[in-house]
Amino acid sequence: MTGLPFLSVVIPCWNEAGFVAAFLDSVLANDYPPDRMEILLVDGMSDDGTREIVARYAEREPRLHLVDNPGHSKPVALNLGILEARGDVIIRLDVHAVYQNDYLRQCVQGLVAHPEADNVGGVRRAEPRDEKLLSRAISLANTHPLAAGNAKYRIGASGPKWVDTVFGGCYRRDVFDRIGLFDERLDRTQDLELNQRLRAAGGKILLIPDIICTYYPRGDWREFVTWTYRSAYWAFRGSRTVGRWIGSWRNCVPLGFVAGLAGAAVLGPHSKLVRQVAGTVVGTYASMVLISSARVAKREGDPRLLVAMPVVFFATHVAYGVGSAVGILDPAGRR
Repeated sequence: MTGLPFLSVVIPCWNEAGFVAAFLDSVLANDYPPDRMEILLVDGMSDDGTREIVARYAEREPRLHLVDNPGHSKPVALNLGILEARGDVIIRLDVHAVYQNDYLRQCVQGLVAHPEADNVGGVRRAEPRDEKLLSRAISLANTHPLAAGNAKYRIGASGPKWVDTVFGGCYRRDVFDRIGLFDERLDRTQDLELNQRLRAAGGKILLIPDIICTYYPRGDWREFVTWTYRSAYWAFRGSRTVGRWIGSWRNCVPLGFVAGLAGAAVLGPHSKLVRQVAGTVVGTYASMVLISSARVAKREGDPRLLVAMPVVFFATHVAYGVGSAVGILDPAGRR
């Protein structure tokens, strides 16, 4: 492992007392040379005990530094960390995940082995936060193509693949000199926007499926629906804010689904053709959802998922579709 570049690990954080200890344990257990890295946890002035936990870790771990972010903005936190970072390579990590002990090394070695790559990432495996049925169904849907589309960092890949975005991301430092920092106008999807800007400038993003982290999706119903809605909202509002489309075709599918349902509800009572087309579409959709749910239930050995998975799939599509529509129409998204 000689010759590895100096690595700066940048972590935006706010009120993560329930996750930050396990997260830090996984990062500190990584096998990247300790004298070749620094860890910058940028905290939005947490008031739930997060800062005290991080301070205890920092007392015994000289690589870890607590950076203040007087506000809750994630892109501001990322930019503060990047501006303070000393590394030739900068990797962004999420507190709602734990990382294999070779995660950092494999990301950096991916950059070294592929000089044409500007950003390297891996696969985000989802695990439930608890053993409740809903939490399990949400985590299983999180990595299923019916909910994740073709997002390779969620559904996986058979080998290294050039992609449009990755989870987190391990960047060469000169990327930020070339294209700028994260857009601080975007509460969410700032990584999506940065990666789209990187690709538009000729940069390349590489997914290496052997690089794995474990992510814990929102397991509470209200949190899950709100998170899904806001993710969609910011993908579309963010595009309007920056003046260009920052997403993928997969972001548009739920919008088309919800728009079709709304159109059928309005026009269906007045048109037999609309009712027939709507019936065919809904029937096909229901079949896809039930078949996918049955396969998941069989694979997991839990027949209860045959009921839970359709609910989660449908809620994902509707919440994302509605969030997309609001993001398009919200006057606050004007550039």
